[in-house]
Amino acid sequence: MPGPARELLADRHFRGFWLAQTAFASINGTLRFTFVWLVVTLTDWSTAEGIVAGLLGLPAMLFSLLAGAWSDRVDRKRMFMVWTMASLVALGGFTFVIASGVANPLLAGLAAFVIGVTVSVSPPNINAMVPLLVSPDRLMSAVALQNGAMQAAGFVSVIVAGVAIEVFGDAGGFGILTVLAALALLAMRSVTIPPDPVSTAAEETFARSVLTGVRYAWRTEPVRTLVLLSMVLGSSFSVMQIAMPRVVEEDFGLEAGSAATVMAMFGAGMFLSSVVMVSRPVGRHGWNIAVLIGVGLGGGQFALSLATGFTMAMVIMFLWGVNAGVAMTSHRTVLQASTAPEMMGRVMGLMMTGFMGGLPIGALAASLLSVVVSPASTMTIVGGATVVIASALSWRPAIVRLT
Repeated sequence: MPGPARELLADRHFRGFWLAQTAFASINGTLRFTFVWLVVTLTDWSTAEGIVAGLLGLPAMLFSLLAGAWSDRVDRKRMFMVWTMASLVALGGFTFVIASGVANPLLAGLAAFVIGVTVSVSPPNINAMVPLLVSPDRLMSAVALQNGAMQAAGFVSVIVAGVAIEVFGDAGGFGILTVLAALALLAMRSVTIPPDPVSTAAEETFARSVLTGVRYAWRTEPVRTLVLLSMVLGSSFSVMQIAMPRVVEEDFGLEAGSAATVMAMFGAGMFLSSVVMVSRPVGRHGWNIAVLIGVGLGGGQFALSLATGFTMAMVIMFLWGVNAGVAMTSHRTVLQASTAPEMMGRVMGLMMTGFMGGLPIGALAASLLSVVVSPASTMTIVGGATVVIASALSWRPAIVRLT
């Protein structure tokens, strides 16, 4: 493991935080797959997958900014513990419902929204903890280590969930997520999160502090562009997560374990490139954002839509993940380094509104396009549109020249 990573993980507080957020990220990274596959097995109506996925992501769209604003006002560790316990209870309850054999698309939609609420509160708070735990000169290494672990664990856990589904049925996938919630609570127990050095949010009313955060993000570059890119990418990537399991089942003729393996290859690639980024003293962040986000992330989905078989899809997903590991490390590093400490929770809330809250937008696009084109063609259209929009946002001197 690179020297900076060893140095960071030698600190027991960062190590405990890193393990907790990795377990929690595994839940978020797997929920979309487990819910979409559950609906695939419950009904042949392909639009239902988009509806349930949209209900899962709707809370993030509605509450991420509010959660980020709230995290700027309260004890960050306590907030994480309370909402992770809520996730554990909700996941365990729905696992029992599925195991009892009474699950149907309506109950799946209701559970998706409830579980979506419990898991949408913590991500802005988690991301706001990182600058409190590391020195500024280690921020990029910490972001790369955190980002790589979060994304890789999220997608690798899809394999575990897919195998559990094949062995134990749909309840097995949700049972794995319940265990991950318990592990996240256990890892965070002994962690001490330093207090924010500057906090003015509590001096304002909650509503005004939210408005202050939105105004700050809109008026501050490159924060504004990076938040907008988050929204574009969150919506676009959600389309792939909704459409790809159906492609694997219908076009490749394979089951849940194979679909999970394809999805997990993205995480493997992202982990590999993120590990490399941990040891890099300086990154050409603006160039990375312009090329690897502006073109690479939408282009990856476009290429994936053209895959003619399981092996080709795995290779494309792996390479797409390698691209994403570098791209998202630069994105997060620049965003956090450019954000005032007292605004960190609110800006992270806006970022997660894009990445996680983009799911309803992607679900709506996937549902509408599923009426007229195949799942693979849906990814072709959305991947191409993403390249156009993301390039327009990122190929500007204010972004390309960032270091």
